[in-house]
Amino acid sequence: MDNRAYWIWMQQAFGAGSPLPWRIHRSVPGGVEAFYQGGPRLWNSLGGIREQEAAALFSFSLEEAQAQLEHALKVGWEVLTPACGEYPQALTHIYDPPAVLYGKGKLPDMDSRPALAVVGARKATPETQEKAREFGYQLALGGASVVTGGAVGVDAAVALGAMSGGGPVVSVLPVALNSPYLSKNHFLRQSILEKGGALLTEYFAQQTPGFGTFQVRNRLITGLACGVLLLQAARKSGTVMYASYAKDQNRDVFVWPGPQGDPAFAGGWDLLEDGAKAVECGEEILEELQYRFAGRGKIISLPAPRAWRAEEEAAIPVLADPGLPALSQAQAAVLAALTDTPQTMAQLEEAAGLPAGQLLGALTELELLGQAQSHQGKRYSRRFPALAGRQAPSARSSRSSPGGGPIHLTGEQAVVLTCLTKAPQPLEQLEKATGLPAGKVLEALQVLEGMGLARPCPGGGYCRA
Repeated sequence: MDNRAYWIWMQQAFGAGSPLPWRIHRSVPGGVEAFYQGGPRLWNSLGGIREQEAAALFSFSLEEAQAQLEHALKVGWEVLTPACGEYPQALTHIYDPPAVLYGKGKLPDMDSRPALAVVGARKATPETQEKAREFGYQLALGGASVVTGGAVGVDAAVALGAMSGGGPVVSVLPVALNSPYLSKNHFLRQSILEKGGALLTEYFAQQTPGFGTFQVRNRLITGLACGVLLLQAARKSGTVMYASYAKDQNRDVFVWPGPQGDPAFAGGWDLLEDGAKAVECGEEILEELQYRFAGRGKIISLPAPRAWRAEEEAAIPVLADPGLPALSQAQAAVLAALTDTPQTMAQLEEAAGLPAGQLLGALTELELLGQAQSHQGKRYSRRFPALAGRQAPSARSSRSSPGGGPIHLTGEQAVVLTCLTKAPQPLEQLEKATGLPAGKVLEALQVLEGMGLARPCPGGGYCRA
């Protein structure tokens, strides 16, 4: 019998988030397998296990646990328990380590390199979302992993920023790995996996969030990290609760203060008065964390010295990340229709040639990708008036124009660049992806090739340079 089946048996009996499996593992000689073999006499003799909890051990058989394990492995999930070498050691230092973690993707080494939990409002302001992207990008450049919940708002923004910086993202879910929740962020979860990150959850079959599933998930987000950064936390918000988990787990708490006088940030100000550290950039967080990794060699590479930043601020590349999925035809049509000037839904319907429902869906997805922004009166514009990427202080820098200045692209060029991937694509495929005629696609490709952003590939087709 695979040892992991015993852990699954206990997790199913006691429930996700229970501290009992870890306590049993630590206190019973021989661990969870010996506990199972000991039967009711042993179970009832142990202090700390109530009668109803002991009774729950009969509700799920070891054979069912083994079948669950085999199914998870068959569909390609990782199954980690505290007895596995790949299990994050940071979780063994919290009060209630998860008995079982199901994962997809590649879990970064979170024990020898810094990991930061970044959390914030789902309905974050455009300024907050841009700041989250900036933090994610700078932390990634500095060698840190980003842990988040994968929701909209701050979660999505920091994940996109971190992926733009080439860093791994770990998204901890309140549902099973095969759940469609959150459907609007399906592309984000796929991008995290494609960019070398991971999805984690304690749930094997949970398809929709239920009572308590977010609380169970949230203590893992902070538990995996050595610190948590909060952006836009109101006083009575779920975001503030992450700080409580972090304090209980002896994690550092960082706060981006945001604009003074805005009640949407009042919870963060309270935390600052309680000892949290105010930060304005990822570099300040990395400086705080360097002492923890000082004995392991130079782990953290700071994005830029302060003197350099005084002359030229490091900017996040605002072109779509190469690892993100190509835009759908609807997204490409809407992006081509957007301008620097906000337009109404009626104007965009006519320009993009899409019905209102499909248009609104594409606009929402483009907002999450950082390519569009909403304004009062249900109007929309491009997120960045001039798509530009200034050289960042890293070998993984964004590109600049041949003259050394920022890159300026037309709407059609931006659409084509967004649809390009590292894999070669024939002209016909790019036509379909962009919604542009062949002549326009070819013209844009020639300009992008001259900028060093695209190149023809052997055997035909084009790809990102």
